Amino acid sequence: MKLFLAVFGKAGSPFVSDEVVRYVKRLKGSASPLEIVELKESKRDDKLKALAEEAELFEKRFPKKDFVRVILSEEGKLMATVPLARWIEQKSASNIVFLIGSAYGIDEKLKASAHLLLSLSPLTFTHDHARVIAAEQLYRCVMVLAGHPYHHV
Repeated sequence: MKLFLAVFGKAGSPFVSDEVVRYVKRLKGSASPLEIVELKESKRDDKLKALAEEAELFEKRFPKKDFVRVILSEEGKLMATVPLARWIEQKSASNIVFLIGSAYGIDEKLKASAHLLLSLSPLTFTHDHARVIAAEQLYRCVMVLAGHPYHHV
């Protein structure tokens, strides 16, 4: 199984990039490596057209037939780390992509195609904070599944 963290646009600061890369490097060579995929954020002024354009780009890169889709969304399900790790374990026969939407959010049809709508928190985060939190949580889930003491279970 390979994990993907798909995001629209580039990181807003070197700190964010460095933090995310730190978790990618830690998972390199593991049974569940993590790859960050930066997708082009739409520049359209029309929100619905921008979301549709981004959804099409995501669909091309991550076809539903080839990936389990987890879409990060404020209305998604709240899960603690260990239950999320167990959910990932149940899907481990497939590659899993976690998507962080653009500034406009995520197309409703794309949300409907998700295997899981997941909320990181009831709080609102910047896209950069969501990147770091998602990367760390994916690393933490892999450590839980490996029985590693990182999570202090």
